Amino acid sequence: MTASKPAAQQLHDILDRGSSQPFEGSGCSEHVSHRNLAVSVLTAALLLLALIAILAV
Repeated sequence: MTASKPAAQQLHDILDRGSSQPFEGSGCSEHVSHRNLAVSVLTAALLLLALIAILAV
């Protein structure tokens, strides 16, 4: 008997390993979420200023 895994298990391990690698540890997702947060805060501030301007008139 050999100690190696069955071919199906080896293929499953390779596919699992390949699917989790992209962008892992690169910080790309952190940068994108940070940028989206900044855009959201800026948009909210502009809408608040527009609301204040409308109510002041």
